[in-house]
Amino acid sequence: MSENAHDRSHETSEDPLILAQQEGAEALTPWVGWVLAPAAWALHQGIGYAMVTWLCRIDRVWPYHALTVLCLGLCSLGALASFHALHRSRRIRPERSRERMRMMALIGLMFCAAALGGITVEYVGSFAIEVCAGV
Repeated sequence: MSENAHDRSHETSEDPLILAQQEGAEALTPWVGWVLAPAAWALHQGIGYAMVTWLCRIDRVWPYHALTVLCLGLCSLGALASFHALHRSRRIRPERSRERMRMMALIGLMFCAAALGGITVEYVGSFAIEVCAGV
């Protein structure tokens, strides 16, 4: 067998490294939802809590609203990336990789929905309770 024929037969085999290389960055897309959603929620909760004394000192609440918009934006980016991965999962071969990508994208969307709910509950509470009541 010639050296050229050997190289071509190696390219067509079901080598997992070749498949992973072909999927490229698409294999990382569902992770964006997994990472951004909890990070957005944690940022909103942590920074929001830490800025309360400062908000009371300057007698302004708009920075908390800006933080909420930023965190909702991060959560939305994660949801868009997960939705994109879900849409692209239909074109991935083999079947096992397609199902894995679909599962990861759906879990990423669920994480984003949970983070969105958590941020919303924290934010709505700021209207019901005076921000400086406990300071």
